[in-house]
Amino acid sequence: MIILGMMSGTSVDGIDAVLVNIVGAPPQFEWKIIGHHQIPFPEVIRNEIFACFDPKKGTVDRICSLNFKLGHVYGEAALETIRQLGFSPEQIRLIGCHGQTVWHIPANEPDASTLQLGDPSVISEITGLPVVSHFRNADMAAGGHGAPVVSFMDVMLLSDPKKVRAAQNIGGIGNVTFLPPKNREYSDSEPIAFDTGPGNMLIDCAVEQITGGKQHFDKDGKIAASGKINHSFLAQLLQSPYYRMKPPKTTGRELFGVQMGERINQIRKDLNISDADYVATVTALTAETIAQAYRDFLPIMPDEVIVSGGGAKNPTLMRELTERLMLSKVIRIEELGIASEAKEATAFALMAYETWHRRIGNIPSATGAKHPVVMGNITWAPLKPERISENISPTEARNPATADMDRVSTLALVQEINEEDQKVADAVAAVLPKIAASVDAIVSRMKQGGRMIYLGAGTSGRLGVLDASEVLPTFSVSPDLVIGKIAGGPDALTKSIENAEDDPVLGASEIIELKVTEKDCVIGIAASGNTPYVLGALEEAQSRKALTIGIACNPAGKITRFSDIVILPVVGPEALTGSTRMKAGTAQKMVLNMLSTAVMVRMGKTYSNLMVDVQPSNQKLIDRQRRIVAEACGIDQNKAEELLSQCNREAKTAIVVQKTGLSPDEARLILSQNDGFVEKSITSALSRKEQSSK
Repeated sequence: MIILGMMSGTSVDGIDAVLVNIVGAPPQFEWKIIGHHQIPFPEVIRNEIFACFDPKKGTVDRICSLNFKLGHVYGEAALETIRQLGFSPEQIRLIGCHGQTVWHIPANEPDASTLQLGDPSVISEITGLPVVSHFRNADMAAGGHGAPVVSFMDVMLLSDPKKVRAAQNIGGIGNVTFLPPKNREYSDSEPIAFDTGPGNMLIDCAVEQITGGKQHFDKDGKIAASGKINHSFLAQLLQSPYYRMKPPKTTGRELFGVQMGERINQIRKDLNISDADYVATVTALTAETIAQAYRDFLPIMPDEVIVSGGGAKNPTLMRELTERLMLSKVIRIEELGIASEAKEATAFALMAYETWHRRIGNIPSATGAKHPVVMGNITWAPLKPERISENISPTEARNPATADMDRVSTLALVQEINEEDQKVADAVAAVLPKIAASVDAIVSRMKQGGRMIYLGAGTSGRLGVLDASEVLPTFSVSPDLVIGKIAGGPDALTKSIENAEDDPVLGASEIIELKVTEKDCVIGIAASGNTPYVLGALEEAQSRKALTIGIACNPAGKITRFSDIVILPVVGPEALTGSTRMKAGTAQKMVLNMLSTAVMVRMGKTYSNLMVDVQPSNQKLIDRQRRIVAEACGIDQNKAEELLSQCNREAKTAIVVQKTGLSPDEARLILSQNDGFVEKSITSALSRKEQSSK
């Protein structure tokens, strides 16, 4: 599954976007970063974001407007990234977008909450893709801090079998994930994660202050390298209570943003500290708070520290950090094959992938949540009108999402097929009203003595015959009541007799031979909706005033002309072009299951959801019948077996006898009077008893 991950951090320097191909499930992921792309924010948007960081300026109307503006920026950035990396939107499965955090109230405060802007509906509308967003909310709802959310990726992708690692991200805020070895022989610690304090945020603020806004960050750490650390000033900066708080904890611009930047700038002016020394000191602050957090809060010092984020590109900051972590090997994440600027975007692609599959995406030991949660909300892709061609059925069109199926790994191949299969249930859900209308119409005819007759060719015909044959033992109906016919006859069940489907006269002759009347229901099954055999059968059935139902996956199929009711689960192109035994076949099977099962329920063939008319034709079904009676009557299986023996192994009769105290013959009579409905028969019998006792 190819996913686009997008992230814009507290530094507000732009959007990091990455395309990642992910297959598998925890703990066995296969993943590959296809490429990444950085898109700077337009200056007007960047300024507006900073304005909304300020509680005095971030009015509700301004925040509301920025939410949609950012949605447009993210949407266009997504399309630009896809294009730059040589893909089309049709090849991308979904987008994971973190959005822009404008305010975050940690879990240890009464009004704990979080707000990320960049409306996912706008992104989805622009790209035509589903979007997973708002990753932090579910964790916070479960009592967590909603951060650091990238700890999930750290644990999944960066843990080592033997080494203790720390994954240190230095974005606007610094955050660490402590990664014990995967092999429990080497450590029994749990992963933990927390925000260490400021990352680049105060450094960037200082640079903007001393350059009058001409520079937004200390490129290559050159300003800091030209200055000296003022240790007394640094000691003052280290007095923030946040540094002494125990994890789990999280922070952001609400604490280390512009307001703090203005305060410490005033302090340094009062101390007459030079511009270069100012930047050198706040750079040292980031390194010192990270190292101090390790000493104070990690179970043990890590063997390796893997640094990512913009701070990893600052040589001065990296040198300061390395000097303070002498016992650990400090490396950039690039040494593991991941670009620093791509890491967080990759994390949100991974979390989107897990959300899409309804799997857990948080690490409670890291965020402090009471329990694991699925992270993120899904905004579905906008519905687009189906492109209908008179020449090419959707089932025959080529599917761009699986064009690489002969080049990917076997796991990726089967995942591509599975992802296409997931669309089938939604397609069937869209036609449920038509299925329900068909059930009611069929039941009405069958109560007058009519039959259900399936006709199809190839896969469609086999599915019809299969459903008809399964109804017989499941519901104890006559083989003349539900009939399946396939073009080419019984031999076509096991052999390909493809030319048989091209003869409409053959389909019509089936209807004539069955002596179809207005009481019958003829169901034509054809993925393309154009199979001549099926069309011939439906046309002949219509001439005899039978109810005709068409099941197809092509809205432009001719089957619509010959069907009183048309059921069209549009599943789109097959994973393997034209192989309608796949999604189309699955959809048809689901529709047939619903039709036959719902018809039998409405014909009184069940009691609750128990198949009380099952034929006990083998040991498995004998055992099932016994369990059904025991379950229905709330008795043990020995008693159920005695009842069935007394009632000639008729489950319905046995249940009515047990529930009402009638004799088997009396139970059969009342069942006959109530058309075989068990619930009605029990209610009727008990009502008569009550009346006779008065």
